[in-house]
Amino acid sequence: MLCIFALISALPLYSSAKDPDSGLAALPQLFSAASPLTASSPSQLLSLLHKATHEHPQIKSQLQSLQATGLEVLVAEQSYWPTPSITLERAQTHAPDPAYAGSPQVLTFKLQQPLWTGGRLLAQTQKALATQAVERARLTEIQQTVALRTLQAWVEVVSAQHQQMVLRRSDAVQTQLLNKIERRVDQGLSSRSEASYSGMRLMQVQQELANAIQLEQQAWIRLKQWVPEVQVQTLASDMITAIPPNDLTQWTQRSLANSGWVQRLEHMAQLQLAELAEKRAALQPEVYVRAEHQRGNYTYANLPNVNRVFVGMTASTGAGLGLAHQLAALQSKHDGTLEEIAVAQRGVTETLQTDFVNANARQSKAMALRLNLESSQEMQAAWERQFINGKKTWIDVMNAARETSQAELAVLENDMALLHSQWRLHIQVQGTAAWTAP
Repeated sequence: MLCIFALISALPLYSSAKDPDSGLAALPQLFSAASPLTASSPSQLLSLLHKATHEHPQIKSQLQSLQATGLEVLVAEQSYWPTPSITLERAQTHAPDPAYAGSPQVLTFKLQQPLWTGGRLLAQTQKALATQAVERARLTEIQQTVALRTLQAWVEVVSAQHQQMVLRRSDAVQTQLLNKIERRVDQGLSSRSEASYSGMRLMQVQQELANAIQLEQQAWIRLKQWVPEVQVQTLASDMITAIPPNDLTQWTQRSLANSGWVQRLEHMAQLQLAELAEKRAALQPEVYVRAEHQRGNYTYANLPNVNRVFVGMTASTGAGLGLAHQLAALQSKHDGTLEEIAVAQRGVTETLQTDFVNANARQSKAMALRLNLESSQEMQAAWERQFINGKKTWIDVMNAARETSQAELAVLENDMALLHSQWRLHIQVQGTAAWTAP
């Protein structure tokens, strides 16, 4: 009996089921920032998460986008440097043209440097940096999504495997009971209907076992969508070590800080502010200096090379009042993004607190479920003895065996749900930066 308890207590978690009982402890005994799973932990799940968040096509695609934004930042930073250009033209006329009586070919080298842009160049640089930050946050968001979906698939595999363990034990018990009642039928001590009932119960357990095997096969298909190289095997169930309670407020703050969703929207708001600054700069004139070196002249022949320096100014109000409308549209988008940030923060907080409460509830329920399993096992043994003494019916014995199997499955489901919530909290609070792609 103690061996069964030790086995069940080592199982992982499953399911997104609703919260169990409402009578919860004050705080759950979960992980802490000081001692979460580390990169050196011999964890199959951690290895799967590491591989998925490094090599999944979504991650690779986003890394390419992030690399492109890095080049855009370099382009924006080089806008402060002078802009060289070269022009080579050759005129060909069919009749004498006094405007082109000089050299038929003119070569001009130009070097233009902005002196004052009203903040346009600074806004362009900030916009490029904000775009890069948005893509980096989107990478974090994708990594968290991939990690959570890989976790869900892994949980389904492990849950199905351990369900099979429980059901195979139940199959062995039901087979033993069937053999026992058939011997009694042969001896004339029991009726044939009791043996038929036992055979039907055995068939039910075998069907449940077949369903669990099918669920495992389907779960492997889902898991291979995230880590195609994973081999079909018996997966270990890694529990995060329980430690003293932690502060939910601190967890919420860390979860918000590590949320790619929230980060992406915050950087999007910064990007929109940079776009607003860039548009406002268009309302002001730009001052520049340009140096030219010209070889040849269309009008006059045999002139020496000429060097010139220009100081100029450009300004444009745009078509009608279009620029003012663009500013108003950008401001509206920015205000909408601020509201989206508030929505995202609420969503992240709700998800974290839900997992926190689920983990708390599962831990609070674990001891009661194990006591119930112990009671069911003792009752099963007692009912068999009392049946032999004529104090219990065979149906009572069969029901006791079924209740024991159901109690084992309940302990398994609860422990799986606890592990699932713990790992979800780990991903949300600790983030994925420690074991994901850079």
